[in-house]
Amino acid sequence: MRLYFIIFLFLCVCSCSHQPENRAHPQPQLNTGKVKEPTAQKPAPLFGYRFVISGDFDGDGKQEKLTEHFCDSTGKEVNKFYTGDYDYNLKMLGSRKCYSFLKCDSILMDAPPIEPLPNFGLYFLKNEGDLNGDGKDEISLVTNKADWSNLNEYTIMTYRHGKWNTLYWFPIWEWQLPDLPLNAYNFKCFGVQEDVVDTGDLRLLKEIGKFKGLVKKIDNKKLQIVYRSPEISSDTIIVKLKDKHPRL
Repeated sequence: MRLYFIIFLFLCVCSCSHQPENRAHPQPQLNTGKVKEPTAQKPAPLFGYRFVISGDFDGDGKQEKLTEHFCDSTGKEVNKFYTGDYDYNLKMLGSRKCYSFLKCDSILMDAPPIEPLPNFGLYFLKNEGDLNGDGKDEISLVTNKADWSNLNEYTIMTYRHGKWNTLYWFPIWEWQLPDLPLNAYNFKCFGVQEDVVDTGDLRLLKEIGKFKGLVKKIDNKKLQIVYRSPEISSDTIIVKLKDKHPRL
């Protein structure tokens, strides 16, 4: 009897030790078929090159400085471009109501206007020296028009009777001018230089520094210009200042 009881107890212990474990199993993940799309990247702003030139523009024997600015409707200095396409740049130009202007550091004289509007500032600005022998430095400027054309005008301006006047102008192709860096100078609003930003493309900065422009003085009445000729792509001719512009 005692032997049967021992055998019965042994079988009960063995069956209890082999009970299955109560483990939680992970639920299967359902594939909904939806793919998470990457977040769209906004175009990065590009400050754009700002021209700065100095010269004796009013003939008083002192140097004046002309500084290019590009602002939005609040008057804050802002970027000119984006890495988006040209249509996107035009759209942003209009939506922000951006405008460009030149500022003179002398309170005694105004700066020449940047026309026509709308534009992305200047394509070119240069002190040409005294071209007509009046004792004042003349400037040349080309506006970066907000359009899809490669046609443009090279305008020579002189300061006379308290305002800027067009001394001479001629048509050009925009490819006659050097390309501008997308980032070069960073200015606070209204003419105070804040810092200089390394563009990472020093070649463009060097090309701007070496570029002599499209005008060469012959004498006080004549210029040599490189212009968009009606007969050929571009041509170098000698013109008279009194004619105001070449034959078009």
